[in-house]
Amino acid sequence: MSLMLHNLLPYLLIPIVILAVIKYFLAAFLGKESSIKECKLLSISMILAHLQLIFGILVFSKFAFSNPDWTEIMKNTESRETFIEHPFMMLIAIILISVGKVKAKKTEDNTKCAKITFTYFFIALALILFSTPFDKLF
Repeated sequence: MSLMLHNLLPYLLIPIVILAVIKYFLAAFLGKESSIKECKLLSISMILAHLQLIFGILVFSKFAFSNPDWTEIMKNTESRETFIEHPFMMLIAIILISVGKVKAKKTEDNTKCAKITFTYFFIALALILFSTPFDKLF
């Protein structure tokens, strides 16, 4: 069940983060006004990212408690990507989403707030897209 949810949630998370990046790019660099305090898009993306993290931890813990041979995992490129690189990159992306939202919320200037949000969310989106195993989602 947790694996299925972990595989389905990116279909919601990725478009929401893309929308946030586009919205705050427009606000930061093209002068479209946007208030971070009233933006539900950032809250939704943070909630989805944390849900994805919870389901990922559940999936990973089932694997980790089955006593895998970590030396073999590190030797195999595909398994290393699945069990080491993917979780680490996703954790960094979720931390960036969280920090970006908190930092932006503390900033009073809307333009600076939009630039902070855009920067953190863009880097998080790049990490998510780079480390999502799309071949396993379909």
